[in-house]
Amino acid sequence: MPARKLFSHSPQPLYLQAAALFRSHIQNRTWRPGQQIPPLESLMETYGISRATIRQAFGLLEKDGLIRRSRGSGTFVNAELPETPTLLIPKTWAETVELSNQLGTVSLVESSADSPLPDTLGMPCDADREGSFQYLRRVHTTDAGPFCYSEVFLESGLFKKHRVRFQKSTIAPVLDQFYGARITEARQVLNVIEAGQESAESLQIPVSSPVAELRRYACIDGRVVYFARLEFPFRKVRMEFDLLSSR
Repeated sequence: MPARKLFSHSPQPLYLQAAALFRSHIQNRTWRPGQQIPPLESLMETYGISRATIRQAFGLLEKDGLIRRSRGSGTFVNAELPETPTLLIPKTWAETVELSNQLGTVSLVESSADSPLPDTLGMPCDADREGSFQYLRRVHTTDAGPFCYSEVFLESGLFKKHRVRFQKSTIAPVLDQFYGARITEARQVLNVIEAGQESAESLQIPVSSPVAELRRYACIDGRVVYFARLEFPFRKVRMEFDLLSSR
């Protein structure tokens, strides 16, 4: 399929689509380390996009440390490409606690403690969902910078009882420490979505960048006490599966 038709199939801005395409050329070694990238005129003709769009895309790649631009010489793939630190998306409650322990927490919003759960959690849930919840909006960090944007609903009584711990920490490790034996159900679903304005600003990525969205809830004695919606920059996470684990 011609690239110009391919671009028309996505609602993302053209420069983000072009940056993703050019990034894939570098990652799969179509454009090799140290190699000069085709000139703007050639890329314009090949992909049917403007000079300004290509320059915007190159700006993102340069920010990521993938290319260098030299006036009069052209654009080159960096000889040494940076490694993007990644963390493993959890598949169990234990992995959730382990990942959460690796993240720092910066509070963005802490509402009053009488919020209800959203009308829909965006995932199947037959558990009791009544009660009042503390709403928290936060960004979680690693040494490499912002890693996760989160919106959390935590049962108000639990939040008040362990307020200091919850304010300084991610939620899962505190729940596990004090109530792990009473957690009767914990589920999550993974979606791939586009970052909105607030999450993009928090994660320092362009709006509409692909992100892995995790929706997660946990129950104590059959009642939802924790629901979270989390966004991870897609390039910073990975998933691993044992395809023979059920044998």
